[in-house]
Amino acid sequence: MKCYFFIILFPCVFGFFHLRAQDITEVYYQYHAITASPKDSSIQTWLQTYTDSLQRYLNKPLGFALENVYKQKGGGPLGNFITTAILQQAKLQTGTQIDAAFIHPAGIKGFIPKGIITMGTLFALLPYTNHLVVLPISGSVLQEFVNRIATDGGWPSTGINYAIDVYGKAKNIQIQQQPIMHNSIYHIVVTDYMANGGNNCGMLKQLPAISLHISLIETCKNYIESFTQNHEPIVVNKTVSVTNIYE
Repeated sequence: MKCYFFIILFPCVFGFFHLRAQDITEVYYQYHAITASPKDSSIQTWLQTYTDSLQRYLNKPLGFALENVYKQKGGGPLGNFITTAILQQAKLQTGTQIDAAFIHPAGIKGFIPKGIITMGTLFALLPYTNHLVVLPISGSVLQEFVNRIATDGGWPSTGINYAIDVYGKAKNIQIQQQPIMHNSIYHIVVTDYMANGGNNCGMLKQLPAISLHISLIETCKNYIESFTQNHEPIVVNKTVSVTNIYE
């Protein structure tokens, strides 16, 4: 298969960006064919070292899953697994109580297949370079945040339970199994993208953020390896944290 590209040579003058269409009198171009062969053996040898290193990294076994772990609306087993990893990482790094963890479902791609889990599995599952951020948040702002989540039918989360009414509002919110108090301060962990207002999370943007300086992929890697260190397969929580009610 051949690919072609062409180069347009414009008059080279210092005032290039001030040229008008009528100022250009001639345009020159030339086709150059790019073929798959011949290959430069020296380049191939040089690249092979990096290719082999990358393949070893991606194929590195991290742990084992006894069954396929899928994402579902509102989070499901896969959402629970990832947000539990996030919550535990935040607790480990801060040494303080972290009440809940959240992630946007669009940040999760695919599933964890039954069998050996590798770094390649995680890169396919979590392709974005999101990092974790802890936010102190009042109960009233948390209510607003969970209402935002409820409009999408729920997001993957851990540490919080709530119901969604027919109007798409969050009801009966419980955090750490206690009713939410609007005047209380809680600590949640989210991605930096969400903390910066992404996914229509503007209510989080003004909160003082504490960066954990660790990516979502590295967090999940650490969590999976914690099971492997005990010679155990990963454990997945299948509990539903969001329900639908109609009032």
